[in-house]
Amino acid sequence: MRFILRIIPVDRVVDTKVPEIVKAVKELSSVIGPGETFRITIEARESPYADKELIDALADAVDRKVNLDSPDKVVLLEIFGEYSGISVISPHEIVSIQKLKRAV
Repeated sequence: MRFILRIIPVDRVVDTKVPEIVKAVKELSSVIGPGETFRITIEARESPYADKELIDALADAVDRKVNLDSPDKVVLLEIFGEYSGISVISPHEIVSIQKLKRAV
């Protein structure tokens, strides 16, 4: 735990190609209920795409309302060069070790 800063569950890993990312997000977004809101968060390292390009493509793939301040779910895209990890999670599912240490 000494060197871990955050723990984030990953639902799917795909090649870093927009069509593959969009397909995975469409499939995973079924966990966002009809009355729930979402936000897209992108954390990219060595990404061939601009964040805006990805956000536009992903927002079109999810047929729910957007809430940037307090969403019910977060569509999290972690790009690591040629591979991307995708999660659709509740905001409280992202565990920050630093915040936990401060709380103690």
